[in-house]
Amino acid sequence: MPSTDVIIVGVAALFGLVVLGTGLSIASIGVERVRTARTLREAGPTALGDVPEARGLVEFEGVARELDGETLEAPVSDATCLAYTVRARTRDDAGRAAETRSDEPTDAVGSDEGDDAWRFDGGVSASVPFAVEDGIDRVTVDPANAVLSLDGWWTTQTAWTDDSDLAADALDRLEAAGRSEPDDDITDSSASGYRQYREQRLESGDDVHVFGASVARAGARGGGSDDPVTVVGDDWFEISISDEPSVIPERYRSGSLYVIFGGLIAVPGIGFTLAGVVGLISTLLL
Repeated sequence: MPSTDVIIVGVAALFGLVVLGTGLSIASIGVERVRTARTLREAGPTALGDVPEARGLVEFEGVARELDGETLEAPVSDATCLAYTVRARTRDDAGRAAETRSDEPTDAVGSDEGDDAWRFDGGVSASVPFAVEDGIDRVTVDPANAVLSLDGWWTTQTAWTDDSDLAADALDRLEAAGRSEPDDDITDSSASGYRQYREQRLESGDDVHVFGASVARAGARGGGSDDPVTVVGDDWFEISISDEPSVIPERYRSGSLYVIFGGLIAVPGIGFTLAGVVGLISTLLL
């Protein structure tokens, strides 16, 4: 029984096990993401009064209200709000139309823009803690790690506005908020519509939908103002003005990709493992 052959097939089996384990680990992450997304989608909204006793991720809806008078000034409109997002886009040459982001909403690129392409190149967002109530119960939301999905709320958004049409104080507010700058290869900053901004806001009194939050601190049932329930979130946390989340479908997609990628890695791992085991048995028996 040549020791060299034993070492070779043993290394092959060990390598296969490592590859197989890696693939299964990646796939398990995907399976967990898909399972969590399905559970959250199928469970549906939790009543605000039941949030304190909820376990795991919760989804709920209600009316957004100021919390302790804390608000924001939206950069473009200077409107008082609880959260805002400002998206920026830059006009590209017609030859770069293919670079326009295909996942933007269909109303983001106006049909009246001729042959020019718009490239979305950043934006800013901000939020403050706020309350969600339904007339009886009250929950406090800490949106620090939340995805803000405020698209499509026509009463609390501005139209696309040219940089050159914004007042000086609006530009100052955008600068203070940390607006992104256009790429260096776009030099015609004097062109009309060269850079535009669009603002969406969550204001007090708006209907709001919270996805994927978890209870961080449970106070008195019924949402007493002295010690309200506070919810936070991380990977799944989304604050939306519609009842159609973007985080859940995205996690479905990413989870599926994890499963597929993990499976592709696991397949050669199985092959190496079987080859190594068979070779090891054959070598030891000869």
